[in-house]
Amino acid sequence: MATLYANLYDLALDRPDTVAVAATEVGELVGFCYGHRWSWQEQTDEWSLDLAARLGGSAQELEGACTVQLLAVHPTLTRQGLGFETLKRLLIASGSPVHWLLVAEAESPSRRLFRRMGFRPLGHGPQTAAGEPGLVLIHG
Repeated sequence: MATLYANLYDLALDRPDTVAVAATEVGELVGFCYGHRWSWQEQTDEWSLDLAARLGGSAQELEGACTVQLLAVHPTLTRQGLGFETLKRLLIASGSPVHWLLVAEAESPSRRLFRRMGFRPLGHGPQTAAGEPGLVLIHG
């Protein structure tokens, strides 16, 4: 899973609109979040086409929004507000009024965090990277 996300981040680094925020503690990386502007015209891969088909007419709500590609917190620091603060910093840094992400459909700490931050369901998306049914959440 780490290799998949590392490869996706490597691709995102080529984009001029990629925004990343990091949280450190005593010089150690303990939280990380990144995203970029979403443009359907640029999205020609199979996953994106599946996403568009699943969302139908709602897919247009993602155009120009900042897609949150990854939010990660060191396992020893979960449930301490670090994910909330890191994601909040990304929402501000992106400058976008609308953000979206894909999360596992099952109830989880991640879903509760996103709901608390004001994300709402837009529709079902492709499977998550972990192979679970995906749910698209939107904020703004």
